[in-house]
Amino acid sequence: MSVQPINVARISQNLQTQRLLSSVRASQLSLFRSQNQLATGLRFQTLSEDPVRGEAVLELDARLDRLGAVANNVRTAGDVLAAGEAAMQQAIDLVREAHNLALQAASDSTTADERAALAIAVDSLIEQTVAIANRRHMDGALFSGHQGPVNPFEQLANGVLFRGDDGRRTTVLDTDLSSDFFTISGSEFFHAVSSGVRGFVDLDPALSLDTRIIDLEGANGVGVTLGTIIVTNGAQSALVDLSHAATVGDVIDRLNADLPPPLVAAINATSIAIQSADSSPVQIQIMDIPGGRTAADLGLLALNPLPSVVGQDLNPRLTPRTRLAQLLGGAGVDLSTGFTVRNGDKAVRFDFSGAETIEDVLNALNHSDVRVWARIAADGRRIEVQNRVSGTALSIEENGGQAATALGIRSLYSGTRLGELNEGRGVTTVAGDDFRISTADGTLIDVDLDDVDLANGSLQDVIDLINQRGGGAVTAGLNASGNGITITDNTVGLEGFSITRLNVSPAIDWLGLDVTATQNQLIGRDVNPIRVDGPFTGMLELRDAMLADSVTKAGFAGERLNRVLKGMQEVQGRLSAKAGDLLRRAERIEVETSAAEILRSDVRDTDMAETIVRFQQVQTALQANYAAAARSLGLSLLDFLR
Repeated sequence: MSVQPINVARISQNLQTQRLLSSVRASQLSLFRSQNQLATGLRFQTLSEDPVRGEAVLELDARLDRLGAVANNVRTAGDVLAAGEAAMQQAIDLVREAHNLALQAASDSTTADERAALAIAVDSLIEQTVAIANRRHMDGALFSGHQGPVNPFEQLANGVLFRGDDGRRTTVLDTDLSSDFFTISGSEFFHAVSSGVRGFVDLDPALSLDTRIIDLEGANGVGVTLGTIIVTNGAQSALVDLSHAATVGDVIDRLNADLPPPLVAAINATSIAIQSADSSPVQIQIMDIPGGRTAADLGLLALNPLPSVVGQDLNPRLTPRTRLAQLLGGAGVDLSTGFTVRNGDKAVRFDFSGAETIEDVLNALNHSDVRVWARIAADGRRIEVQNRVSGTALSIEENGGQAATALGIRSLYSGTRLGELNEGRGVTTVAGDDFRISTADGTLIDVDLDDVDLANGSLQDVIDLINQRGGGAVTAGLNASGNGITITDNTVGLEGFSITRLNVSPAIDWLGLDVTATQNQLIGRDVNPIRVDGPFTGMLELRDAMLADSVTKAGFAGERLNRVLKGMQEVQGRLSAKAGDLLRRAERIEVETSAAEILRSDVRDTDMAETIVRFQQVQTALQANYAAAARSLGLSLLDFLR
């Protein structure tokens, strides 16, 4: 730092002193800053010292904070994934061991005593697998979904109950702040929930003024986006802004407030209609403003003049708030008879006499002791009921009415495909007639099921075939209470009413007709129970088959275990891929963090060599200022006269 010259010949003593003080202070300030830079290693301590670099450092600090938070999330998620993957591998090993035991039990060379001994080993495998399914990591259950600390699985006397949900825990796992999952629910890996009774009826709720706009699929099936539309009556045009409407009623109110007279808007069961309020002839056109889609989404688009516009079906989605009276296009459903739900040794008869909404029905089912999971299907059109207990059979039956059928959740109904019966095994027949029905008056009715499509045909096809062959002597239909086929003998006589197999056909077993008639009725078994298709079900079936010394049932259990084992391995593979992806993300974040730290160092950190040289220069300058001050302040008047 240079020393400013002081011309003492032409300035006053006071000004000379001020100049000296200013120079000394500047040197001291520079020396102080250099000392701070040497002590801290930073170019500046406050933003005012270097605003440009300071702003850059603030941005880099914020980026490093984000990178640090994401890196921490990735590490945590990676630890959870690693723990989950290890638990999955252990569970897969146990299921593979159970499958090997099933192969051993299905062998004709295995004795009854040996199967009974193997059943004890299977019990142990079940307990170990339940323990793994309840494995915890960081105070949370790995396979509970969103339920957190709750143990997701509970071993019951007759099955294994899943208490979790199908959620996946997510967090921010990338620098663009995008989220991703890092857990797998037990319902996915352990197949802990059945595919369920998927509603076979489109409940088609009617449109109402209270229907929310967000609950509409819209005329185009992609929801409704509200904005401004143009409505013309043939002589006048009006802009109608619908952007603030929350319900269909709000849309109607806004339309009626802004439509050119004499047009009025109203709703029917499916759509919105716009027409003349009186007999005045009108030519209505409805258009969207450029770039808009409101009229099209509401099904009101009318580019050509019309005397009235009746919109397209807005397809309201089913919601918990949907009233039962709105279902089936406003016809409603009659639930007065209720229905029965059976799950294993639990059976509950539901009375919906006080139910008003879909939520009332779902709550009654979900809060009952039958341990089912009832919810609105993803398509927003149906209800589905799933079994949450592995190892038990779920059925939804009528109580003499049509309540379950009206809701589309009867587990065995006339439209059930034959190929879906008996857990997808369908109905097996032989060439020729399969069974004979003998009536009280001695009539013999032979039935050949090859006359129906056993893969894609329905239960109703079998019922129709029996009625056709019976010619009025017998009447077949679904049980009025419970599930199964009922065959009624309409004849009178001394002969017994019965059904027998022909040609050693197993058809009556597969149809649930292998039962004894009571008086003039033969009430068949339910052959479409809903079971959880998972490892616990397979193990429980295997244990029961061994205790019953049944080679056939042991074989079926082995088939299930082999099938679900493949599914578990697929889920584990996806989780392994996710773990690999997180590892690559962690490496990339580490590289980004190092680059940001280097850049911040370049901007913020001082060059020590340069700072040391500058420090010495400032020291020299300060010493020179002190020397100059001593000389100049020591001058007297005589020095000026010389």
